[in-house]
Amino acid sequence: WAIRNEWAQTLEDILSRRVRALLLDAEATMEVAPKVAEIMAEELGKEKKWQRQEVKEFAEIAKNYIIN
Repeated sequence: WAIRNEWAQTLEDILSRRVRALLLDAEATMEVAPKVAEIMAEELGKEKKWQRQEVKEFAEIAKNYIIN
């Protein structure tokens, strides 16, 4: 929905802003991030390199939300 109808373009946009998953459970969100990036890549016509980069960039943001 967010990609097709709201023009979401990044993993952070989907997981942080659209569904607020990062705020609810950062660790679980990190676990699903690669799969979400894969689905996004299919929808957006992106390659594996894009997926890896999105997950890497999202991980940098997400680590600030994980409570040790």
